[in-house]
Amino acid sequence: MTTATLSPRSARLKFRLAGGAQPLILLPVEVNGEGPFDFILDTGAGTSLLSSHLGHKLGVKIIGSKEGQSAGGAVAVSLAKVRSLAVGSVKLEDVDVGLVDLSHIGKAVGAQIDGDLGYNFLRHFRITLDYRANEIRFDDPKRFEPVGRSAAVTEVPMRLASPAKPLLLVDVQANGRGPFQFAIDTGTSTTAITPELAKELGVTSSPIGAATTGGAQVDVTAGVLQSFQVGDARIDDSTVVVADFFAMLSNALGVKLDGIVGYNFLRNYKVTLDYPNETLSLFNP
Repeated sequence: MTTATLSPRSARLKFRLAGGAQPLILLPVEVNGEGPFDFILDTGAGTSLLSSHLGHKLGVKIIGSKEGQSAGGAVAVSLAKVRSLAVGSVKLEDVDVGLVDLSHIGKAVGAQIDGDLGYNFLRHFRITLDYRANEIRFDDPKRFEPVGRSAAVTEVPMRLASPAKPLLLVDVQANGRGPFQFAIDTGTSTTAITPELAKELGVTSSPIGAATTGGAQVDVTAGVLQSFQVGDARIDDSTVVVADFFAMLSNALGVKLDGIVGYNFLRNYKVTLDYPNETLSLFNP
């Protein structure tokens, strides 16, 4: 049985951004007491992942396989279990993981990627990201501690797509219209929308090449939204990518996705994801 420990009841540590204009958050993670290794912080992933290389290096025993779905298409995933995953003083024991080839992501962002920290780890905690300080904080969700002196700019409910597909969903307004259903994904660099929503909102776009979206590199076009709003948090003239993988993701999730809230919006705030209480809070940094 997976058990979570957090000692003391709040833990802070630094993260780094890799990938230049298309950044991903990398955290130092220990696996089975070894490491630390560089893992993507990925709220868009269900099960945490190890790179195939790291799994082989640590002698992780494969117990099954399945086909997973990413923005880049279907991927083969080997299933395994590790004795522990730890980030600073935050530790989970007896954790299910997937083993996949992550070398293409590493090449895209110019860093070695050893794994991907997903929902089955993150769901135990209240997590705060301070993009300006490059700091992440894990809190016991049963213990209230204010993130800072300033009150939240906004606090909105977030929900899971489904228990089996634990993508975090929130309602957003775009160009003064909505609500539209977006996923919160720290593995996405630039906020993304469906071609259908782009057409509805009158967004014109042009090709920009590859972008890091959903932990994968995909070819996209880009445009600008006059306004993009989550609760009371609003950014004007916001760049978005228009990508055609949403139909595939929506089918896999069993829910209609209109877009993904990415790094270029989240970086403007101190972001708290309270998984057990299903709340997203955005603070002035």
